[in-house]
Amino acid sequence: MTIAEHTNTDALSPVDDLEQGHSVIIAARWLLVAAALIFVLYRPHSSTDLSVGVLSVLAIAALNFWLHTRPLTNRPVEPLWAFMASGADLAVISGLMLMQGSLTGQSYVFYYPAIVAYSLVFPTLVSGILTGAVLFFVLQTGTTDGMDARILVARVLTLTATAVIGWRYRRVEEERRNRRAGASSGRGVYGAESARIEAQEDVFYGQIVCITARWCLIAGSIFLTLFQAHDVQAMQRNLIPLLVLVAANFFLQGRYMMRLPANALLLQVGSAIDLAVITGIVFAGSPDFFVFYFPVVLAYGLVFVRRTTLMFTGVLAILYTAVCALGPGIHFNGDEETLAMHLVTLLGTTLLGTMYWRIQRARRLREA
Repeated sequence: MTIAEHTNTDALSPVDDLEQGHSVIIAARWLLVAAALIFVLYRPHSSTDLSVGVLSVLAIAALNFWLHTRPLTNRPVEPLWAFMASGADLAVISGLMLMQGSLTGQSYVFYYPAIVAYSLVFPTLVSGILTGAVLFFVLQTGTTDGMDARILVARVLTLTATAVIGWRYRRVEEERRNRRAGASSGRGVYGAESARIEAQEDVFYGQIVCITARWCLIAGSIFLTLFQAHDVQAMQRNLIPLLVLVAANFFLQGRYMMRLPANALLLQVGSAIDLAVITGIVFAGSPDFFVFYFPVVLAYGLVFVRRTTLMFTGVLAILYTAVCALGPGIHFNGDEETLAMHLVTLLGTTLLGTMYWRIQRARRLREA
């Protein structure tokens, strides 16, 4: 490949990423439309809220239908329209938050699948601008409404981690494709790779996102421990297990940097420990810390095959539902809507991650 050809390839890379991955954004938007419409219609607070909510969701549906028909009719999606549509998604979610109130409303969970979609597909600058706008809005509304600092930090930290994981995995896939393109002598081998070898490479290259998700969990757990500590003994009981987790993640990070990453089994065990830690925090009386599930399930969905990912998410859903039922209980006074919203967005985040994983695998096989 000549220098000119390489330059042209780099210049077209963002357009190619948008063309290849735009179906993920479309799927995320249909998830927002379907789920938001159901939740808006379920026990509305007033006719005004119902009217505004339904009209906003239908407007997003109409826009997404137009964007969806373009690839179906072999017409490209203009990047500017795609960027503006994602901005409109975030505006609708923010509007629903304002309608419900940042303290009691749960519509903020729709931010997670939206961030997953555009961070995996859009250029870094555009993703950074959109994520910055979301974080500013969440911080502004949370501070104005007097939200508990622990809850506000958990939301900001996990929203940031979700965007970073999407961006990081996109970079990993770009580096992986470039490495294969440079290995011209191995193109035939790559084209005939078995699913087993592909899965091993997925773990080898992609486990950095699992490590990143765990750093997010560690940071949130340490903050929670220090924030609500009342005596030295309580701090010791909580910090010692966390320090073990820190040491283990440093070990995995170091091995990854030395190109001696962990195997799939070790990563799966680590992700199971992550679930156990988050579930324990939620069950101990911090239900809003369930948001740390989002980076963990996203990272898992970007590394492992769909069947394993869905099993992992199913276990998470059962654990979380059990914790909600055994803890304060579900009294069908709005609790069931909150639980359903959490489960839908967690599953949606997982499906978007594994959908992008499948798109990238097919793309590598075509370009091999």
